[in-house]
Amino acid sequence: MLDLLVAPLATAVAARLGRLPGEIAPLIGPPAKGQGADLALPCFQLAKSANRNSAQLAADLATLEVPGMALSAAGPFLNAALQPATVAGVLLPVLAGDPLLCLRRDHGEGKTVCIDFSSPNIAKHLAFHHIRSTMIGNALARLYGACGWRVVRINFLGDWGTAFGRLISAWHREGLTLAQLDAAPDRVTFLNELYVRASQAEKADPAKEADSRRWSKALEDGDAEARHLWQIFKDASLAEFQRIYALLGVGFDSWKGEAFYEDKMGAVLAELESRGLTKVDQGATVVDLSALGLKKPMLLRRADGGSLYATRDLAACDDRWKDYAFDRSLYVVDLGQALHFKEWFACAALLGRAYADRLRHIGFGIVLLWNDEPGEGLEPGWARGRTRGGKVMLLREVLEESVDRARAVIAEKNPGIEGDERERIARAVGVGAVVFNDLKNARTNDVKFKFEEALRFDGETGPYLQFAHARLCSIERKFREAFPQAPAGDPARIARDDEKAVLIAIARLGSALDRAVESDEPSQLAQGLLALAAAVSAWLTAGSKDDTARVLVEDAALAASRLRLVRAARAALGEGLRLLGLEAPERM
Repeated sequence: MLDLLVAPLATAVAARLGRLPGEIAPLIGPPAKGQGADLALPCFQLAKSANRNSAQLAADLATLEVPGMALSAAGPFLNAALQPATVAGVLLPVLAGDPLLCLRRDHGEGKTVCIDFSSPNIAKHLAFHHIRSTMIGNALARLYGACGWRVVRINFLGDWGTAFGRLISAWHREGLTLAQLDAAPDRVTFLNELYVRASQAEKADPAKEADSRRWSKALEDGDAEARHLWQIFKDASLAEFQRIYALLGVGFDSWKGEAFYEDKMGAVLAELESRGLTKVDQGATVVDLSALGLKKPMLLRRADGGSLYATRDLAACDDRWKDYAFDRSLYVVDLGQALHFKEWFACAALLGRAYADRLRHIGFGIVLLWNDEPGEGLEPGWARGRTRGGKVMLLREVLEESVDRARAVIAEKNPGIEGDERERIARAVGVGAVVFNDLKNARTNDVKFKFEEALRFDGETGPYLQFAHARLCSIERKFREAFPQAPAGDPARIARDDEKAVLIAIARLGSALDRAVESDEPSQLAQGLLALAAAVSAWLTAGSKDDTARVLVEDAALAASRLRLVRAARAALGEGLRLLGLEAPERM
């Protein structure tokens, strides 16, 4: 939508310079802070092509007359301050026709993106650190969808490997039964504790480790009993995962895990070998990637014949290419796995895969949780997804505590909200606080989470955005009560700078969405929404201090005009929250 405001300036500058408006418009962006302008055109590039001084060119262009704009030069920049009524006249009628236009793009139409995210190991809980892959991936799926892409959400489960031989071995050794598993209060906890005991037993007794390897081989060979138990372990895990995904509002189109590709990896290995790309090094099969700039060879198969992640990823990508012919394939996995992705992406290029240049590793930093609980010899402080005592924090536990805290805050701030409505809002605010605390940060940065900070109703938080949305919804309700027969409103009555700031913040969401998709960076939209909420807050705060600035003034025509702005901001905030995976309550 920003292009609607940029177009008149681009047209005028193009006419003066003998250029096309399409050459000028992409150069126009936001001004430097403190400039008192709404748009800025850096003149460096234009001056260079015209063999002119950039500051002199900016001064020359400042003499242009563009209706509704005041132009000025600031060194090599041409700044444009727009009149509020001009901005409202351009944007409000468009938003009235399609209130979500600011967050709808079409540059992805006809394209497909596969997004591999979350991808936990079965027989284990979703730990708190899984919030990053899960919600970054979920946000990217929604953002790409808003830009017209066909999105395929993939949960590449860790459902294969030696860990399951260890579980099966311990299951038999302890004489466990399915009745015991079904009777457990939490089946995943039951399995996870079994795995811990098995690991400890193996350290003390090499014979137990050998038995685990025997069961791993039996599982790979298709042994009926091993496969039966493996399926039970997997089903128990998926039931728990689905419960948490439902709480987060996350869904998937494909649940094909590593096990699905057990009979497909051989074809990849055979192709590499037939083309002379592999060699045996100390019994292991490797591929030399030095021709592509990687010094160390990539492991494909262990000396004992076991497969490795790179082989599975190649087989899985071949499968996805066959099914979806994707234009991009994203892997939302922590930065610690960067070398792994460099290696198998390079291997895909070495094999001449048509998709090799369409693969993207979407890396992210770690998440740190504040704990007041002291550990042995430790002070309270930040820990990597654990309590200070060393216990891994489960994602479910963090979400549940956040919802509990949100419920208490809502009960204090708005005791009139009760029952099921309070529960719905507490869930939206509690979960939203956790999710937004992650997504507001650049994904490659480490993230710190502290309940008290994430649940604040002011500052850069999810509840702050949700409260801004609820506040606008409240104004709409009050308007309907005050003016049941109100006129349509006139954009020309929008004459305040703080009203203009709200509209421009809405218009800028489109470019924020574009940047978020092109850089696979949800924080771009998160920051745009924070800017919009801040503009809304400044506008409504002014109205609380000056009766003439309120939305619900006695002048019905003026109130109706301002209501159009309220509706536009409310729609933009609500849709922006949805794209990031948050709910937008109408009351808080």
